Amino acid sequence: MRKSVILITGANGEIGHGLIASLQNHQHNIIALDLQATDPVISHQVQESITGNILDKSLLDQINAEYAISDIYHLAALLSTRAEFSPITAHEVNVGGTLNLLELAIHQSRSQGAPVKFFFPSSIAVYGLPSLEDKNHRPPVREDECCSPETMYGCNKLYCETLGAYYSRHYQRLAMDTAPGRVDFRAIRFPGLISAETIPTGGTSDYAPEMIHAAVQHHPYNCFVRPDTTIPFMTMPDAIRSIIGLTKAPRENLKRWVYNVTGWSASADDFRARLLDDFPDSSIAYAVNEKRQSIVDSWPADVNDHAARRDWGWLPAHDLNSAFTDYLIPGITSHYSG
Repeated sequence: MRKSVILITGANGEIGHGLIASLQNHQHNIIALDLQATDPVISHQVQESITGNILDKSLLDQINAEYAISDIYHLAALLSTRAEFSPITAHEVNVGGTLNLLELAIHQSRSQGAPVKFFFPSSIAVYGLPSLEDKNHRPPVREDECCSPETMYGCNKLYCETLGAYYSRHYQRLAMDTAPGRVDFRAIRFPGLISAETIPTGGTSDYAPEMIHAAVQHHPYNCFVRPDTTIPFMTMPDAIRSIIGLTKAPRENLKRWVYNVTGWSASADDFRARLLDDFPDSSIAYAVNEKRQSIVDSWPADVNDHAARRDWGWLPAHDLNSAFTDYLIPGITSHYSG
């Protein structure tokens, strides 16, 4: 009999780290798949670590033959900044890789005779506001509004959301043995994520964590967006909580395939002002990068997450102040104090 497991792709990323820690607490058997060898921090928490590429169909065939997969958390992706420099590669990884994992879910469901749950992390990059004036006056954006992304990453995410819904509802609908429901697809559109555990890596929304890390180290920082630039954010622990909350919800309670979540909405200058409360000697200035600014300007100032609150009881633990007081400042300070 094949081993019953949960498969997590992109396991070495920070969402992967947090998700594995949370799932492991519930005694799940986890298979971690990543391009790089599994981080020692999480390697003891998984049943098996597999180093490989989600584009390698022979590897996925091997996984399909060896395991009975109940849940797939497909976190592997080429992220936003790199995707803009390498759009073809981004499409191959983000779309082609997701298709491969959805096909794996179909094969698993057929062999087990039960739906396979498939979690997909999406992004506010799927949104594209028509103008800065519209952004500044529009109420929090709902899931079905303004889905006109301006980045390759956003295009990839939006299309993969649609693929997930197709695999769940209409897969091979003209076939003789068509059976909707083999894939139980669930997705969350994340806002900017801020972590106390990892160093920012130059992402489009990383001006906020970069600012915090610089202040904690007493380094000067030039923010690459305007002071009034506003988007939604949430902490990494809240992001992990939202994933667990959505994937645990009964399917019959869910009215959507894709949900917004958020913690708070803040401008770059809100972050600066909050940091100056804790680090009054901080040197935080602005040196706007117009190309990156134009991307952030296309994202909503806030999102409406009423559907998530209604359908599966989503509530963030952190707002701006509690994120700083209870999580970010203590955690990042500890990181640099050694």
